[in-house]
Amino acid sequence: MKRAIWLPLVVLVLASLACSAFGAAERAVEVGQEAATRASEAATAVGEEVMNTPEGETSEETGEGTGAGEADEDTTGPELDPDALSGLDSYRTRVRMQWVPSEGDPEGVTMEQAHTRDPQAQRFVVEGDTEDDFEFVQIGEQAWYCAGGACSQVDADPEDLVAGFGEEMMFDPDDMTDEANATFVGREEMNGIQSRHFKLDLSAMETALLAQGEVSDVESNVWIADESGLPKFTVRFQMTWNETREERPGSGELFYEVYDVNEPISIEPPEAAEKSGLPEDVPAYPNAEDTFSMEGMTSFTSSDDVATVADFYAEELEAQGWSLTNDQDVGEDAVNQLWQKDERQLILAITLEDGESNVTIMIE
Repeated sequence: MKRAIWLPLVVLVLASLACSAFGAAERAVEVGQEAATRASEAATAVGEEVMNTPEGETSEETGEGTGAGEADEDTTGPELDPDALSGLDSYRTRVRMQWVPSEGDPEGVTMEQAHTRDPQAQRFVVEGDTEDDFEFVQIGEQAWYCAGGACSQVDADPEDLVAGFGEEMMFDPDDMTDEANATFVGREEMNGIQSRHFKLDLSAMETALLAQGEVSDVESNVWIADESGLPKFTVRFQMTWNETREERPGSGELFYEVYDVNEPISIEPPEAAEKSGLPEDVPAYPNAEDTFSMEGMTSFTSSDDVATVADFYAEELEAQGWSLTNDQDVGEDAVNQLWQKDERQLILAITLEDGESNVTIMIE
């Protein structure tokens, strides 16, 4: 009786662990998306206005400017390209939102991304003062989700990398809801890119998007790419302010940047991913689909029938030094087996559902 119930119990535990892992991933993604959204709301609110501001002028009046390139400059200014990042070969982005009290620990979140076109890969990392730190990596057909020191691995569609390249952090000026005064400061190199620097005077509404208390001394700057061979995009956006929260004085910051543009970037699986997947002495099934792995467990489906999958593992596990210690009689279309090697146990469960073999391998 005990051997007859251990497999369902194991499956229930695995389902719970998997849900917890993806729940943490979803929470972390939400945290990162909130940071990206707030950054986008603040920066896009000034993007189109900045790009249409003649150099040496503010957005509301024509007067004496900073003296930077007055006679020969293009006074109309280039427009932001909403698809700018999608035209690059590689890039990294960083968003940081934080509030630093005069006494106590900083509060905030940082979100970093890296994208490469060849090979197709992306990496997202969210870190902050919550328990939702998270890492996501996709390289070709494999993706990893890591949170709390544990990773899960799943099959992924490379087409998602192509479709999503350049979309996550690009500021779209069509989303602009408010106007801002912008004063051209000059041409500068920012993150290795020739850029146009503007000082911004944001309205109270833009500031209120970020703050949770009384705000003063707001300073904002934006740098727009203006280099031959590159599209027009926000290279850096920085906003700082003083803020009092619940009678606690402090300072706030919203920071966004694009860097390592078209530079060699290497994206590797997460360090914790070594614990996910099958060990060397347990072969992967050659006709597996929809693979999901986390520490100690791998599951997949296959169009092959149950007997074919079972025969493969019977032969391969024995060749790798595993011994079959229990083979439950669960009918023609299912397999429940317990294998042993040294101090390790392997559970092999195969069921037939909707014409496919569903396989779970657990190693204790």
